[in-house]
Amino acid sequence: MLAAEPRAAGTASAARLLARWWSRPTAGELQEWSALWPQALETATVLGLSPESVERVRGAATSSSEEELLAEYERLLVGPGRPACPPYESLWRSDQGRFERGRLMGPAAADVVQIYRDLGLRVRKDAHELPDHLVIELEALAHACESGATEQASQLLDAHLGLWVPAFCDAVSADTAQPFYAELARLTSAWMAALVG
Repeated sequence: MLAAEPRAAGTASAARLLARWWSRPTAGELQEWSALWPQALETATVLGLSPESVERVRGAATSSSEEELLAEYERLLVGPGRPACPPYESLWRSDQGRFERGRLMGPAAADVVQIYRDLGLRVRKDAHELPDHLVIELEALAHACESGATEQASQLLDAHLGLWVPAFCDAVSADTAQPFYAELARLTSAWMAALVG
């Protein structure tokens, strides 16, 4: 249950951290990551997980150049052309009907838009992303936990993120040779399992 204070705080922190790490790795973003590692270690402990996975992500991040991270981010998540691992829930949900499966802006996107409305949120017009993008869903989860909206937080975890993020992370792990994204995919899978579990 998300109502327990440490659980809600751990969920919010995990969601915020994952949203940052799955964002575009610009120079400014990478500088901000350096201040997040202590919080990430604490979050792993709150979730009952080993801090070693955080240390592996940190090591991979600090040993990679901005150019390497950005090139792999673009290849995996953006394109040009069809990205290797597009970060949109609608594309990963295997429980959708035959005609909806593998299509952008499927039923999952409409569902999360309603959850965002219930939370008083909307995707910014200048965001240039669809509502079921991984980072947007994670930010909404963090907001729901921080504002005490346990029903919406549970919906985002159980009916959305928990249903597609494991497959997404498996695909990233299988497709990338870049250490940061390989370690981030493993950490994301572990944290998501702890949050949903």
